[in-house]
Amino acid sequence: MSDIASANDQRKMTSLFERYLTLWVGLCIVGGIALGKVAPNLAKTLDGMAISVNGAPVVSIPIAICLFFMMYPIMVKIDFAEVLKAGKSIKPVGLTLVINWLIKPFLLVSKAKPSLRIL
Repeated sequence: MSDIASANDQRKMTSLFERYLTLWVGLCIVGGIALGKVAPNLAKTLDGMAISVNGAPVVSIPIAICLFFMMYPIMVKIDFAEVLKAGKSIKPVGLTLVINWLIKPFLLVSKAKPSLRIL
């Protein structure tokens, strides 16, 4: 229990962004709704910026760019030596592989529309 308390003492939310994150998320939601009311054609323009295959949008370029900028700060802080060390433990890696490759595909197929169901 003392480890958790000391970890909480070491990690303080010092920046303005971290301290008011809930407020920023709420403001972004309100701003998005207001932007949709003010510029209703913006959504169609952003939807047009997608890579399509056979007429169906596959990758939204604006979303891909935003996801990159959201993940980049986290990725540059990763200690890859720790990642390699974690990969040597078979239990978490094996559990992740089993769930993602043996369990989830069958759960997703069972929720598919009947016309898309694999027999």
